[in-house]
Amino acid sequence: MKRKIKLLILPIVFLFSACDLFLGPEPDLSPPEILKSLWTDFNNIHANLDLRMSNNTKYNSWYDVYHNKSNGYALKVNSGTSERDLFDRCAEMLKELNDPHVGLYAPGKFSSSYSGSGETFYLSTARSYLIKDGNSGYKNFLYGAFDSNPNIGYIRISSFIDEDPETKDQEWGRAIDNIISSIANTKALVLDVRYNMGGDIYIMEYIAARFASEPKNYIKARIKTGPGASDLSSPIVYSIKSIKKASDNQYGYTKPIVLLTNKDTVSAAEWFTMALRTQSHVKHIGTTTRGAFSARNDRFMINGWHYSISPERVTDINGKTYEGIGIPPSEEIKNKANQLSDPDDQLDYALKRAKELAGIL
Repeated sequence: MKRKIKLLILPIVFLFSACDLFLGPEPDLSPPEILKSLWTDFNNIHANLDLRMSNNTKYNSWYDVYHNKSNGYALKVNSGTSERDLFDRCAEMLKELNDPHVGLYAPGKFSSSYSGSGETFYLSTARSYLIKDGNSGYKNFLYGAFDSNPNIGYIRISSFIDEDPETKDQEWGRAIDNIISSIANTKALVLDVRYNMGGDIYIMEYIAARFASEPKNYIKARIKTGPGASDLSSPIVYSIKSIKKASDNQYGYTKPIVLLTNKDTVSAAEWFTMALRTQSHVKHIGTTTRGAFSARNDRFMINGWHYSISPERVTDINGKTYEGIGIPPSEEIKNKANQLSDPDDQLDYALKRAKELAGIL
């Protein structure tokens, strides 16, 4: 046994003594090189640079962000730039993408490109529409029937992820079966994913399947494979399954559904929206979603900081992309007010449309 240990240790010692041979020289950790390395990583890995930069009013392209001769970021950092200022310049550069999945992290520091819509979801307002203030006994769900019309059900999904580390395998999502069973006698449903910031795609698909009457392909995703805008992998096709009847305590709801979104419907919640828009019994109303569809990957920088990035180009099944612009509803309705005491105009309209779709006068 001792001999085996020695045989394992000796090669490791050799590798450390010859790291330059195998790993190359130590990276240049000067502020200009750190910034350039970050820009290069995004140039090679981010799958939607052209789409994200199309709405930028200062720069024509991601290349221009760094190389512009009058105000490119290469001009904003030099060898004497402090660590704090370097972080700020790196963060500012990434914000040019306006990508909610992009963030920069350093010890004690964080910067995100995401900014909310400025609206606020008041849970107490949503509760006030429901019989006995609804039920929130299951994590991430508020559900029940409308007090003014018990024939119309309501389910709000606040997130597709549970950040509690004690929760195993995201089992909270399976509560959707019991929830649908509890409102099975309603004639139509308002499904509310406003202010849903996304989460786990597999949990999202599990939940989405409960509202599908037929299986459908709904998204194509390609991975960035090189520095060019067209350097993308073959597409991965995602499908929504369906459950048409109760079996094994799994319940589907395929009566008329009004799907309600807004600008704070993001990421996996937008995949959810895309999936349900393939279903003929689902009506999408509200306001346009955020437009951030890629998976979010974390990577380390050469100086030990790390960032999150969007490595996927995502389209609908016909090849149309909504990255940076969001998914527009078939019927747009905005909230006129944003006060705790004010009614929810979007929810009022959703209830009205649900009644119409169910044939309730």
